Amino acid sequence: MSDEILFFELKNFLYSNMPLAAWLESPYLLYQQVHTHDCFEILFVSSGTGWCAVNDLRFPMLVGDLYIIRPGDRHEFSGNLGLKFYNLMFSKDFFTESEYKEFQTLLHEYGKFTIPNAARERIEPMLVELTGELKSSRPGHQVAARAIFLRFMVELLRYRDTHFIATASSHDSKLAAKAFELIHQHCREKLTLNELGKIFGCSPEYAGRFFKRLTGVTFSDYLIRYRVDLACGRLENSTKSISEIAAELGYFDNAYFDKCFRKIMGISPLEYRRISARK
Repeated sequence: MSDEILFFELKNFLYSNMPLAAWLESPYLLYQQVHTHDCFEILFVSSGTGWCAVNDLRFPMLVGDLYIIRPGDRHEFSGNLGLKFYNLMFSKDFFTESEYKEFQTLLHEYGKFTIPNAARERIEPMLVELTGELKSSRPGHQVAARAIFLRFMVELLRYRDTHFIATASSHDSKLAAKAFELIHQHCREKLTLNELGKIFGCSPEYAGRFFKRLTGVTFSDYLIRYRVDLACGRLENSTKSISEIAAELGYFDNAYFDKCFRKIMGISPLEYRRISARK
């Protein structure tokens, strides 16, 4: 893995002279190394799982997650097979002065936002329509794309103001970072809410609720997802047996490992290895 930080420019992703690009991404690379942009970026997860880090704070990527990334923010992600997300890149120049002032509070935050199911049913069709208009050559397609994107931003702003979008304070983010560090360093061990409670300085029960509020997923589910992420890498890049990989990740019951893997990936570890080998 390279320590180099890549830099992406908006102009290389544009279809027109309008400073807005949007497309549905199905990453062929399961890991995108740390990079920055000269523009704003919004990611909206449509399907699949993975993890996403913004300014060194790592979050699980789940369906309905939305990430706002500001110009200059460090960003990286790793996805499992089946991960798809809408990627929007745009500059401040897209907005009029009054529009930018309206969205300024939203755009100056960064990290993960969780969109509820009812809101996703409104937002995702907008992104489908937006990506189509940006690639279109029909009369008025730029006007249509601009209108759709502004409507999308208004939806995000309203969900944020009514607390449908959950974000963490800087204090909460530091606690979350410590929790992720615990998982990443000790994921092969038996981790419980007791250890999480020690980090948060509270009872195990409250720690579990707090973790879910920050991440949108339970502590045990995040641990499973992280272990499966590691398993995918080993299945792709090593010749070790599935039982050896399971044991390395703290699974000494192969049937349980298979069950956890299927829960996240939708296929067995053996099927995953076969698919990866064909690529």
